[in-house]
This record gives sequence, C-alpha cells and structure tokens, in this order.
Amino acid sequence: MNSQNDQVIPIKGYASFHPLKHCIVGAGFQAEWFKEFFSNKKILDPLKRIAEETEEDFLKLSDLLIKLGVKVYRPKLEVGKYTSLSKIYRPPMTPRDHFGVIGEKFYAVQFAQGYSNILQKIKKDQLFLKPMDKMYTGTVDTASILRAGKDLYWGYDPKDGNPAEYVKMFEDEGFRVHLLEREYHSDGVISLIKPKVAVSIQNIANYEKTMPGWEVLLIDDNPVLPFTPDSKSVIKGRWWIQGEENNVLLSKFIDKWLGEWVGYVAESVFDVNMLSIDENTVIVNNYNKNVFDFFKKHKVEPIIFNFRHRHFWDGGIHCITQDLYREGTMEDYFA
Repeated sequence: MNSQNDQVIPIKGYASFHPLKHCIVGAGFQAEWFKEFFSNKKILDPLKRIAEETEEDFLKLSDLLIKLGVKVYRPKLEVGKYTSLSKIYRPPMTPRDHFGVIGEKFYAVQFAQGYSNILQKIKKDQLFLKPMDKMYTGTVDTASILRAGKDLYWGYDPKDGNPAEYVKMFEDEGFRVHLLEREYHSDGVISLIKPKVAVSIQNIANYEKTMPGWEVLLIDDNPVLPFTPDSKSVIKGRWWIQGEENNVLLSKFIDKWLGEWVGYVAESVFDVNMLSIDENTVIVNNYNKNVFDFFKKHKVEPIIFNFRHRHFWDGGIHCITQDLYREGTMEDYFA
C-alpha cells in the first residue's frame, strides 16, 4: 500500500468526476474493543464478523484504488484513550460525512474521531476546521455538497440552521451555490458521473430546472432488503446483518451502545452512491441493468465493488471514501 509518510497531502476538488489522485478510505473497529465490556457470544460473534469483513473490504478497496493510480490514506482511531464505548461517537467509517474538499480547501468538523494522522499532513492555509457556530451547526461535506465545477449543489438540513455565511464564502471564491433543503445526504440520491451526465433516484428534484442541459437517469428509489415482518420488528429497519435478523440480544445491544454507528438502511438506495475515478471510470456497489446500459451509452466503465456490510453501516462506496485531490479546474458546465 502507498506510504502515508509524506509531509503534505495535496488538496483540490472542483468536480466529483475529475481524475482522482489522492483519497481517504475509511476504517472500522476491532472486535477486541468489546471484550473488555461484554462476553456474550450472541453479541461478540456478529461484531467480530462485521469488524473482520469490513476491514477486509477496506483493504480490497484500497488495493483497487492504488491499481487505478490513486494514493490512499487510512484513518486510525486510538481506542485506548476512551474509557467507554459510549465515548466513541462512530469509528472513522464514513469520512465523506465529516469532510469536504471544495476548490482548494479541506473542510473538517472538530469532533470527527480518528483522522488526526491525516489532518496534520494538510497545509494550514488549506485546512478549514469548522466551528460549531450558532448560525449553521451542520457540517460542510461532500456527502451533502455536489461539485460540478463552478456550481455547487448543497442539500442542507434546515434544522441545522442557515449556511449563508458559508455560501458567501464560496461565492467569494467564484462558485455559484444552489441551496436545496434536504434531511438526507445528497450522495444518497444523485451521482454526477461526467459533464452533463448523472444518475438519480426518482422524485427528488426537478432536474430540468436545477440542472438544465444535463441527462439524468432516474432509477427505482425502493431499496430491496430481505427483511421479514418479524425481523423488521426486531431491528426496526435501521440495519441488517445476514443471519442476525432475529437476534434480539444483538439488536438491544446496538440500540443501547451503537446507536450512532448505524443509520436507517431501509431508506437507503446504494445504486446511486458511486465513486468516480474519472469521467470514464466509476466504482459502484452492485449491478443495475438500467444504470449499466446508461453507462455504456455514455462510454463509462463501471467497476463493481461489493462492500458487504453497507447494510449495517448505511454507507456505500462514496460514503466510505473522501477524495482529497482531483485534477482539474473550475469549469462552467452550464455555460
């Protein structure tokens, strides 16, 4: 794997489909974390499986990115300094939820755990540590902000306040900012594949108005999970682990101790959560005939990567990565 000993990590990102050269791949947890607190095999065995298979997948994804010419960086959570599992908000699984590269700045939140080894290698004049201010308490991240050159599409949650001060900051740097009120991450509903080409779930936005001139493939927005009526009543649609659907003890443990680790996977559509390597190459979670036919039409090569526990972590390929440097400049794709 590429060395992480370089003193400075380059930062740049104007479009999610520009050539990717530097990227974070998330990190999970170790089953040993739990042994000090819990001993029941009904809890430990499934957690051990998730921990081991998640890291196996992260290593495979890292190797794939390296083969595609991308330098990979991994976070590291020093769990020894935490006295209780409740002190670990969430393992550094989904860096996309906490960070964003907009133009030539890296936006970060103060509370993200496990990323200090990466943040310390970013130039101070390119690192923006967002304070938990009163006007806008949400994050500035590329799970919510879609980058299309000069245009930024920001799907923000109005419960977090008004991000007007950040909008002005981006506009002063030459961006056009389009605010879209959403209570969910934008990368869970749309992916910008290449100039004027995108994939989205249905009934999200009027793209003829918001993205004029772009061809947007609309796909089924009904996620398919093997929930049975009994198992869904146990795990409440929040997460899914094959073979553990009716494990009541595990469900109670996750609800009590790992509530912030999981999302609400019953509403997630991973078919649109993709990571572009460049305009002609994209990593996807699974095969979708309509999407693959669309890719073929636009000369895009899809690479399937099966992140096995995405239904536990509620995170797809885009979520578990964070691009740090993409070649390219601020182009106007709506001129």
